[in-house]
Amino acid sequence: MTGRARLGAVLWVLVAQYFLLLFVVEARWEVPYSWVRNAISDLGAATCFQSEQVERWVCSPWHVVSGVSWTVAGLCLAGGALLVRPLFPDVRTARTGLALLVVTGLALTVVGLNPEDTSATLHVAGAVVAIPVGEVAMLLTGIALAGTDRWRVLGRVGIVAAVVAMVALVLMVAQVGGPALFGLWERIAAFPVLLWAVACGVALPARPAGRCA
Repeated sequence: MTGRARLGAVLWVLVAQYFLLLFVVEARWEVPYSWVRNAISDLGAATCFQSEQVERWVCSPWHVVSGVSWTVAGLCLAGGALLVRPLFPDVRTARTGLALLVVTGLALTVVGLNPEDTSATLHVAGAVVAIPVGEVAMLLTGIALAGTDRWRVLGRVGIVAAVVAMVALVLMVAQVGGPALFGLWERIAAFPVLLWAVACGVALPARPAGRCA
């Protein structure tokens, strides 16, 4: 394994800070924050406003921390995808999936740099790209790993997670359950690709999948 590939794996592991800082920022809220109802983006809102969706005030004192965390996660996801190529099988699904992970990461940086309440157009555009593209990327890289002896199980987990995320995205867009379930569907749709990157960053350096296809 090259030093570049190892660095890419480290960058993917650093995506984990995204989840840690979600809890940190949420803890600074004075009003209840619901992972089932509130949008993820509410944690990065730069101003306090009355949300019609959650029927309460959205006010995130540490919104800057969220913005920085999401931006860093996006850069780590994109940068890692550019470097970890040697860890994956040399097949089209892997190459395409990794390219889409670069797109996903860059879209996530757009989300992090543009709060939902002050730069809504760019924020929504970033999210609209990041979530579905990330799901397809996870599906393709999962298929690539599922074709190896060493990482067949990991690959299948990625495939299943991608399908679950896609279903959740459909439920979110269809507004199943209304505002009361928006946050739940959004998290199930958006989180798996980030967790996938962390899992691959931890597991793949032990034995690159490209050597056991």
